[in-house]
Amino acid sequence: MNQWMLWSRFAAINLFGAAGVALAWINGWIDHVLEADTSRISVVILILFLIGLAATAWRIEKVTTELDNIERGRGGRLDAYRRSIAAAGGPNATRALELRLFGRIVFIRHIANSLVMLGLIGTVVGFVMALDGVDASSASNTEAIGSMVGTMIHGLGVALYTTLVGSILNIWLSANYQVLATGTANLAATLIDAGAGSAEGDGSEPARPRSPAPGLSSVGPPSGETAHV
Repeated sequence: MNQWMLWSRFAAINLFGAAGVALAWINGWIDHVLEADTSRISVVILILFLIGLAATAWRIEKVTTELDNIERGRGGRLDAYRRSIAAAGGPNATRALELRLFGRIVFIRHIANSLVMLGLIGTVVGFVMALDGVDASSASNTEAIGSMVGTMIHGLGVALYTTLVGSILNIWLSANYQVLATGTANLAATLIDAGAGSAEGDGSEPARPRSPAPGLSSVGPPSGETAHV
């Protein structure tokens, strides 16, 4: 994969997301959500999303830098991988490489998952707020019923808006993680090929993995995680 392909995909996803945000802002939907969600869980979800997005951009920069080093034939993780081959042998060095590469990005997937969990927490909080205003003893009082209905509507608004925000931002961040994980898998494969080529050039045994690490494919992410978000 061309090094700039990662950045172009990252930019395309986030330009599309930014256009959606701009549309929501113009129509006043964002202001409406912020006003309705008095629990401020939506704000927490947004802040966590921005942290995950910044972390994704940082890791993409790291991946593209390493791909540049491989094109030059030296520097960065390529040199470290070659030293690992010489010290520990090809299969062991490959397992360690895969664990390090994917271990550095898995936290972004956890952030994406936590956005949905916070949305569900907001749902529970909203229902609690809705039911908190219900008083069965005042069911015959017309004025009290009006107040209770207002409280229930407000609580349901909190429940629905936090779930909506958490779900949308989860999809957005997961799409970015997809790009990063694919690039990381490509980096691992390219490093393994470059290391194997170096070993063959030195006249030593090629450093090709004979068996994958537990829960890992030869160049893919850990078990349960494909080469995408």
